[in-house]
Amino acid sequence: MTRRNKSASEFSHAVTCLASPQDIEWSNGKVPMCIKGVDVFAVYCFKDKKLKLMKWSEKLEVSLEPFSFELLTVSPVTVLSKGLIQFAPIGLVNMLNCGGAIQSLEFDDDRDVVKIGVRGCGEMRVFSSEKPISCKIDGVAVKFDYEDRMVRVQVSWPSSSKLSMLEFLF
Repeated sequence: MTRRNKSASEFSHAVTCLASPQDIEWSNGKVPMCIKGVDVFAVYCFKDKKLKLMKWSEKLEVSLEPFSFELLTVSPVTVLSKGLIQFAPIGLVNMLNCGGAIQSLEFDDDRDVVKIGVRGCGEMRVFSSEKPISCKIDGVAVKFDYEDRMVRVQVSWPSSSKLSMLEFLF
């Protein structure tokens, strides 16, 4: 027996909505996130592979055709100590829950280094207002791309069950 879903074309229409960083329940979940003092958010659109910077109450219009989807990953933008560099991790963009790959995040303002612990493999993207001087994975320098204010680096599957540690030096 085969089951098929049928849709009458006269009932299948595009839908449009507005999305904002304000819509996210930042204080809920297993690991609540403090966004006090955050002025700007990096919003990554999964299908378009585009990044948009948004203020807290700014709205993004999303339109969907029948049977399609879009995923938005929203990350608070942190300004590094010297106030010149804005940074926000996006995650492994080959995964539907790309931000879920990020297990830890640490800013070392004294050395202008951002450290990210990642579980999984694939293309890691981060928003950065400036191109990093270098990128390392588990202490080894790796090649990375910087285009449209996004850093892209390939993370391979680690040889053990530990996290891959990415370091971005500015």
